[in-house]
Amino acid sequence: METGVSEQPGQESVLDFLAVPVLRVEEETGRVLAANAAARALPFSLEAPTPGAVLDGSGEPLPPELCPVSRAARGEPLEGELFRWKTPEGDRSFVVHSRLDRSRSPGVATVSFQDVTPWQRTEADLLRALGARDSFLSVASHELKSPITALQLVLERLQRSARREVGFSGVQVAERLEPALRQVRRLGVLVQNLLDVSRARNNHFDLDRERFELGSLLREVCERFTEQARHAGSELTLEAHPQVEVHWDRLRVEQALSNLITNAIKYGAGGPISVRAELRDGVVSLQVADRGLGVAEDDRERIFNPFERASSAHRVQSLGLGLYIVREIARAHGGTVGLTGRDGGGSCFTLRLPVEAVEGYE
Repeated sequence: METGVSEQPGQESVLDFLAVPVLRVEEETGRVLAANAAARALPFSLEAPTPGAVLDGSGEPLPPELCPVSRAARGEPLEGELFRWKTPEGDRSFVVHSRLDRSRSPGVATVSFQDVTPWQRTEADLLRALGARDSFLSVASHELKSPITALQLVLERLQRSARREVGFSGVQVAERLEPALRQVRRLGVLVQNLLDVSRARNNHFDLDRERFELGSLLREVCERFTEQARHAGSELTLEAHPQVEVHWDRLRVEQALSNLITNAIKYGAGGPISVRAELRDGVVSLQVADRGLGVAEDDRERIFNPFERASSAHRVQSLGLGLYIVREIARAHGGTVGLTGRDGGGSCFTLRLPVEAVEGYE
């Protein structure tokens, strides 16, 4: 950043103490007479930006004559106006103030630039979090209300039948109680997920490790979801897996694998779903792959956060907790979980856990 030489050295040294970028600009010409250390340290130009590089607060590109330095040189007072500079590292936002001193001729405008980029990013994160919270509360209300309503209807029908029918048998009672039990189990899963989120966020995700053969767990989980996958039009297949004994919390890993398979059934668009496992260097990789719409690359990290779901036209009601719980189960075992796209469409989730589970939380 080149500057003029008409400013007094003492004035420049005072400006260098300021943490915000400051320019001293000649009236009318817009020539920069001095720039403090903070302004000189910026990797882009404040006073002579490339065309289209400066935007107003709403994101519209500004012509050179409406950029802040040009306006300040014309004597326009800027009182905390927001501008954005486009840079190779991303947009930077500044609140700009200016004052014109005409005690000498030509006058000199002092222009300050307060970087508010971190605050804007924090605000955007907070707004997104509030949106996720509101969406979660809406979905949670629906998810909790549905089984309660169904449970109430089943019990009311059972009560009416018991009053009307003579010789109401135990078999009939058992048959009519089965839908109620399904709803109770559904409620139990929802409540367990909420408890798991609370424990994970407080680093109290305790494990009950035991030694067992990996294949038995994979077969058991896949058999349990075969019928559910078939109803969704998908074929669930257990592919190759190593014969290895692992030291994990069996119920937690079963929960994580179940969440991944359930996710594949929801978003797999009726395509085939495969489960396989590989062993390499003491780490087991459990893979659940589908042929659905897939997940946009920008969403592949975000969907592992609580109350998050991928952006998709495929609307599925869920709490947005399943993948977060998978991630926390992986962390608790000293492992990881990740997502990659598949050639031809679809997603592949990979849960990597050491054969000998280690403490994942500090």
